[in-house]
Amino acid sequence: MPGMRSRSARAAALLTVAIFAGTLTGLPAQALDGEAATSGASTFTAKIDIGGVRACSGTLINNQWMITAASCFVDDPAQATSLVTGAPKLKSTATIGRTDLTTTTGQVREITQLIPRTDRDLVLAKLAAPVYGLTFLHPATAAPAAGEALKGAGYGRTKDTWVPDSLHTGTFMVGAVEAITVGIDGTPICKGDTGAPVFRETNGRPELAAVASTSWQGGCLGSDETRTGATASRVDDIRPWITENTASTLNVWNLQMLTKTTTGLYHAMRNSNGDWTGFGNVQNAAGPIQDIEFAADAAIKGKNYVFAVGGNGHLYQANRRSTGGWEAFRDLTAELGDKPGLTRVAVTSTGTGLALVGLAGGRVYHAIQDPSEVWTKWGDVSAKLGVLGNPTQVTVAHTSGGQTQVGVAADGKAYHGIRESDGTWGDHWGSVSGLKTELTAKVNGMSFASVAGNLQIVLTAVDGNKKHAIRTADGAWSSFGDLGDELGRDTIVGVDATAVNGEFQAAVVTSDGKIKHTLRHADGKWDATEQVVGYPGNPETVALTGSTV
Repeated sequence: MPGMRSRSARAAALLTVAIFAGTLTGLPAQALDGEAATSGASTFTAKIDIGGVRACSGTLINNQWMITAASCFVDDPAQATSLVTGAPKLKSTATIGRTDLTTTTGQVREITQLIPRTDRDLVLAKLAAPVYGLTFLHPATAAPAAGEALKGAGYGRTKDTWVPDSLHTGTFMVGAVEAITVGIDGTPICKGDTGAPVFRETNGRPELAAVASTSWQGGCLGSDETRTGATASRVDDIRPWITENTASTLNVWNLQMLTKTTTGLYHAMRNSNGDWTGFGNVQNAAGPIQDIEFAADAAIKGKNYVFAVGGNGHLYQANRRSTGGWEAFRDLTAELGDKPGLTRVAVTSTGTGLALVGLAGGRVYHAIQDPSEVWTKWGDVSAKLGVLGNPTQVTVAHTSGGQTQVGVAADGKAYHGIRESDGTWGDHWGSVSGLKTELTAKVNGMSFASVAGNLQIVLTAVDGNKKHAIRTADGAWSSFGDLGDELGRDTIVGVDATAVNGEFQAAVVTSDGKIKHTLRHADGKWDATEQVVGYPGNPETVALTGSTV
C-alpha cells in the first residue's frame, strides 16, 4: 500500500490494527467513512452484532448465507484462522438491508453456524432462516487487478461519528494483489467495517471481489493515523468452496434458463441458493440449426426438452439428460406436420408428457407428446376458439384438473383459452385485458406458469409496465399487482415464467439487452431483481423451466 513500510513490518502493523478494526466493547459501531448510502442501495450489506461486545459488517451471498471476516468471531482477532466450524461462541445477529438503522426495514436473523477458511480471514455464516426481498452478491469470477476501482459498504464509524446510524459507502483503488489478499486504498475503513463487502460492477451487476479484513484506519474518529490503506480477503478463487459449503441449504430443484442471443442459443442453470452455472452453447452440444428464430423449453423428471424454430420455419427438439449430456436436435416436421410461417412456440409439462402450442400464419396450434415421446399432429386451436388479429406471443401451462391453459398476445391485448382434460376446448378466447390489469399501453408479452395447481401470469406492455396475477382452479382471478419493483420499468422484448419447487420464477429481456430475473415464494414474498450475466452476445428471447437436476 502507498507509503507503508517493508512487507514484514507492514504485516505486523496491520495484524495489530486488525484487533481494533473488528472489535469494539460496549455498543457496536456502524459504516465506511464515505457517503451515506441511499435508501435501498447495497441491501446485501449486513450489520453483525457479536454478543453485544463486537460489531462487524458482512455480505449476503444467498437467501440464507453471508460471508464476513473470521476475525470478528475469535477472542483475538489477530488469530483469525483459529476459528473453528460450528455455532458462534457468542450469540450473533445480522441486520440485513437496513440502510437507516433507526428504521425497521430489512430483516434480522440469528447466525447459527460458522464455516471458516483456514488460509485467510474469511468465514461463511448461516442464518437461522432465509431472508427474502433483498439483493445478494455473487462472488466474482475474476481477480481484482492493480489500479482497478472498487466499491465498498459497511457499518463502521466515520471520521466524525462514533456510532453512526446509517450504512456508508466508499470507493477504493486496488494496489498489490496477492494470492489470498488484495490491498486497497481510498475511503477509510474504520472500526465496525471488518467483514464489509468490497465489490465491482460487471455488466451493470455488482459482484463480490473481496471482504474487508485489516486497515490502518487513517481518517477514522479516534485515530491519529494518516494512512488509509487496508487489506481484504479475495473470494474470486474460492467459488467452489463457497458453493460446496453452502450446499446444506440446497434443495434438488434448479431453474433452467435458455436464451437466444445474437450469437447463438445458450443454456444455464440456477440452483436454490441462487448460484448460476456458466452459459453453455446448446448448438455445440446438440447440433447446429440455421437462423434460430425462437426457443422454448420444459422439463419432466430431470430431463430438459429444448425446442427451436429455425429460419426455415421448422421446429426442432433436443433433450438435455439429467446427467448433463445432450441428445441431438431433430426436425419435428414429419411428426407434427408442416406449418409454414411458424414463428413462436411454448411448451409445458403435463406431468406425463408435454403440451406444445405454436403460432403459424396468424393461427394458434396445439400438439401433445405422450409418455413414450410420441407426438400427435398439430391441432388447430383457432378453429375451436376463434381467429385473433395479429397474434405475436403465445404461452402455455398445465394446471390442476388436467387443464391446459393457453395464452396469446394479439393486437396489443392478452387472451386466454382452456383445453380440458378430456381434450375439449372452450367456446371462445377470454380477454385477460378485459380484467382490471391497469395496463394502459398495448400488451407486448405474456407468460403463464402453473404453481401449486393455480395459473400465475405475467403481462408486459410496450411502455415498460409489468403486471402479475393468479387464476385459481375455480376460475377466479386475483387483482393484478405491479411488478415494477421486481422486474423494473424497462421496456421488454421477451418474457417467460415457470414454477420451481412451488415458487413462481420470471425473467425478462430488456430492450437494451439485459436479462433480469426474480422469483415469488410460496408465501407471496418476492426476491429482489437479479441481472443475469455470462451469456455471449445480446439476448433476444428467454425461456425458463424447473427441474430436479
